[in-house]
Amino acid sequence: MVTLLHILLFWATVSPAQTPGDSILHVWQTREKDGKILMLRSGNTYYAKMLYGKQLFEADGKTYKKDIHNPDPALRSRELKEYTLISGLTYQDGKWTGGKIYNFQDGNSYDVTIRIEGKVMSMRVFKGVPVFGRTLTWDMLE
Repeated sequence: MVTLLHILLFWATVSPAQTPGDSILHVWQTREKDGKILMLRSGNTYYAKMLYGKQLFEADGKTYKKDIHNPDPALRSRELKEYTLISGLTYQDGKWTGGKIYNFQDGNSYDVTIRIEGKVMSMRVFKGVPVFGRTLTWDMLE
């Protein structure tokens, strides 16, 4: 659920001098409607906070799971509520590249590149070579 805090956080990161790369600064939802992220900017890089994910909750559907597979032992007790899913993206030539996406299910980070066409975001997730990855499709929420 998008809250007032999310909206304020979003607007606080968008400066009056927007760049072409800022077209990514929206709430995005998976095609299956089982995940939502908020794309944000910090300086010249872009990142995503996880707003909702069906798999983030324990069996009761209310309690957030812990980040038990995190490679940093100090972070294994943190809840997965609004964790940073994507970090380090930079915009160049119509796409966002150089980012990392964190998979809490195995504790690994993968390379990620993003392209946007209209209100559809295609996220290529891979380890080393893009051709061996997979593409995730997200829709912009308004």
